[in-house]
Amino acid sequence: MAQKLNFHERVQIFAFLSKNLPVDAIAQQLNRHISTIYREISRISAPYSPIKAQNDSVIKAKNSKRKEIFQNKDLKTYVFAKLELYWSPEQISKRLIIDFPQNQKMRTSTETIYKFIYNIKDPHKKKRLIQFLRHRKKHRISRKTKNIKRGKIPNMKSIHERPFEVESREILGHWEGDLIIGKGHKTAIGTLVERSSRYVVIVPLIRNKDSYSTVRGFVNAFQNMPEPLKKTLTYDRGTEMTYHEILTEKTGIEVYFADPHSPWQRGSNENTNGLIRNFFPKGTDFSNYSEEDFHRVQKLLNNRPRKALDFSTPIEFLNYII
Repeated sequence: MAQKLNFHERVQIFAFLSKNLPVDAIAQQLNRHISTIYREISRISAPYSPIKAQNDSVIKAKNSKRKEIFQNKDLKTYVFAKLELYWSPEQISKRLIIDFPQNQKMRTSTETIYKFIYNIKDPHKKKRLIQFLRHRKKHRISRKTKNIKRGKIPNMKSIHERPFEVESREILGHWEGDLIIGKGHKTAIGTLVERSSRYVVIVPLIRNKDSYSTVRGFVNAFQNMPEPLKKTLTYDRGTEMTYHEILTEKTGIEVYFADPHSPWQRGSNENTNGLIRNFFPKGTDFSNYSEEDFHRVQKLLNNRPRKALDFSTPIEFLNYII
C-alpha cells in the first residue's frame, strides 16, 4: 500500500500548480499516480494550500481510528437483548427513549446499531446477529456514508446552470451519461446518449470503474467525435465523475450534475439503459464480454428506428444533420 502524501510533497504540489504544470506532469514529477494528485488537489477548496491540506489530512487520520461503539455496557446489553427478540435497529433506538426517559447515556441511533453489528470482528457472533435482522445482508453500506461520498465531487455545476438550449433538444452536442453496474459491483459499462439524436455510446469499464478510469474512458469516447457533438454532459452525482474536470480539460465538454434522486432529469439516458439491459440483464458479469460485443449492441441501438425521430434511426439523423 502506497504511503500517504507528506507535507514536503504538498509544498511541491503547490509550487508546481503555481507554475501551471499539468496534473499528469505533477504526478510524474512526484512518482505518484495521477488520481492521487487529483484527490489531493480536491481535498480543500481552491486555491490549493499545502498547510490546509496537511491539517485536513491529520484531522481525518485521527477521526478514522476505530473506537468501541458501545462503551456503555448497559446500553450494549440492551441492544443485544432486543436484537435477539428480532427488534429492528430503529425500534431499539426509539424504544430506548421510552424505557430510559431520564438516562441520556442510554441513547443510540439506528445507524450506530447497524455499524455495531457489521463491525463485529468475531464472524460467528456477527453472523448470528445478522440473522435477527429483517434483510440479513452479509455486507452493508452506511446510508450516511454513501450520501457524504456522493456530495464530495469538487466544483460541481448544477443542472440548473446548464444552457437553456439543452432543454429544447434542437441543438446537437448535449449528452446524458451514467454507469450500468455489473455482477458484484466489480465491472461496469458507461452509457452516453446524445439528447437530440438519441445516439448511444457504450464505454466498457472491465478492469476498473473508479473515477479516473471512468472519466478516461469517456474522454476516449468523445475525442474522435466531430466538434459539433461536444458541448455538454449531464450526469448524476455518482462519485465516478469526481474527476469530471479532466473530461472538460481534454474534450471541452462542460459537465453538469442532476439533482439527487432525480432520474427524470436524464430521461433519455434512463430509457437507453433500459434498452441496454435487454442485452445485458441485471447481474451480468461484463468481463465475460469483448469490446466487439459492446460495439455490436451499440450498433444495433443506433440503427433502431426511434419514434422521437419520426422513425428515423440515430445514425440516419446524425448523417442528415452533420
